[in-house]
Amino acid sequence: MEKIKFSDGVSETLLINLYFRSLENLVKKPILKDEFSGEIIKHLDYDFSKFDKSKLSRVGTVIRAKFFDDEILKIANENKSENNDLVIIQVGAGLDTRPLRLESEISNAIFYDLDLCDVINLREKLVKKAKNNFYITSSMFETTWMDELVSKHKNAKFIFVLEGVTMYFEKPKLKEFFKNLLDRFHGVLMADFLNKFAANFPQSRHDAMKFIKNAKFKFGIDSEDEILEFDDRLKFIKKGVMFDMYKNRWGILGFILRNFVPKVKNSCNMYIFKLN
Repeated sequence: MEKIKFSDGVSETLLINLYFRSLENLVKKPILKDEFSGEIIKHLDYDFSKFDKSKLSRVGTVIRAKFFDDEILKIANENKSENNDLVIIQVGAGLDTRPLRLESEISNAIFYDLDLCDVINLREKLVKKAKNNFYITSSMFETTWMDELVSKHKNAKFIFVLEGVTMYFEKPKLKEFFKNLLDRFHGVLMADFLNKFAANFPQSRHDAMKFIKNAKFKFGIDSEDEILEFDDRLKFIKKGVMFDMYKNRWGILGFILRNFVPKVKNSCNMYIFKLN
């Protein structure tokens, strides 16, 4: 069993996502099929049971992953007629298994998983690599890895996925990150954002985050326009409202929140932007 110890609380949040994906695969009709996460869980020495009552976060986590999987597949199908490589970069990848989930459907895509050193070391030990799957050990805010990818994949179409990442950084840092991407890449960026209500909500009352120390929410938006203001080279493509998806899975509490508490209904949504 691998004893879990991270240098910061933000990295520890990857275990929430991993656990919820593993539980979803046990459901009779799962939103997301991910048989790989359950195998990883078996090798970790960590008390996952504390998240067992985190129902809303559990449903939201798998909906978010499914949304990004589906959107990547759509772009891949559209890209088939073009003579370009498809390069997918998971920023803050954690122990995500997306390359394994999607490789059979987009076998020619190239996946890069980017994260900090302790996380990548854990991936190396526990996560089976897909065929065209490579790791980048770096902070997302460094630019060396960006320059190396541009040099290596000169005519590629890039997809950047920030899943469960943006809320942990302040606006100036995210704006800098977006600008650095726009200076170098053409392609698409997918990310989920909390709204301002959720970003400022006491984490001691959050159904899952209350168990994680030193991982504070720092950023939220109430409209995609707040991201478009970062740089006029960004173009809004699509928004997915999490609470409007798979309504049968949210239960009575989810029904009440979706229909009567707008701030909660829009507490976390998925966005897609074009990098021009």
